[in-house]
Amino acid sequence: MGSTDRPRAGARATEAPTARLLARPARRVRLRQAVGAITPALPGMFAWGVVTGVAMVQGGLSVAQAIGMTFLVLSGTTQLAALPLLAAGVSLPLVALTAILTGLRFPVYSAALSSDLKHLRPRWRWLAGFLMTDPGSAVYLARRARERPFVNRLAFYAGATYVVWPCWLGGSLLGILLAAWLPPSPRLGYLGVLAMLALVAPMIRGAPAWGASLAAGVLALIGARWPWKLGLIAAVVAGVTVALVIEHWQRRRAAPRQS
Repeated sequence: MGSTDRPRAGARATEAPTARLLARPARRVRLRQAVGAITPALPGMFAWGVVTGVAMVQGGLSVAQAIGMTFLVLSGTTQLAALPLLAAGVSLPLVALTAILTGLRFPVYSAALSSDLKHLRPRWRWLAGFLMTDPGSAVYLARRARERPFVNRLAFYAGATYVVWPCWLGGSLLGILLAAWLPPSPRLGYLGVLAMLALVAPMIRGAPAWGASLAAGVLALIGARWPWKLGLIAAVVAGVTVALVIEHWQRRRAAPRQS
């Protein structure tokens, strides 16, 4: 965070900055800027939540189970990846492994944001990590990359991230309720694909994102018929690996120019 956001020395240094998040006009302006930046992605998040809610109930979960998963797992990709495994009676360790692999992008986000949020008290760091989202992280990191110095970062992170959660919850709960009136149909799966494309396409910018998308797409097609959704797991691993390799290569190329 910028110099205006640093906690005072002594006992007050341990206070959570979130408690004073909107104490200054500059922070309120920063939060409004972040909300404005993330707003175009909210309809896609809402639609993705609706599709995920419908898929969970029609995939075999009870309404209570679907609601519980909605509140505990803030990732439609992870939910939809674990759903067919649960319906097929696959062992819980394999379901857990699938969920971990489909969420490998979040440790990457966490590493990128660790320097900005490390001064927070543990409970606020846990909250920031739990509510971390793809569009929110993308908006935050893109803004930080092009704005130096980047002051009032916590306010911007809150505006870009926390508003996604109620939007996602509303869409998912609506989808769960709608599932009781919709006839079971595998065609509903295409709605999820369309919603995901609308959400992800605007974020594919730069060589790492394009490389990860192409690698994951190729592996997903090749492994579409692999058992236990191993094709999806391979696609996630390939996408993350290619993105990290390209980012490392770009940093090595840029290093001589900066020296």
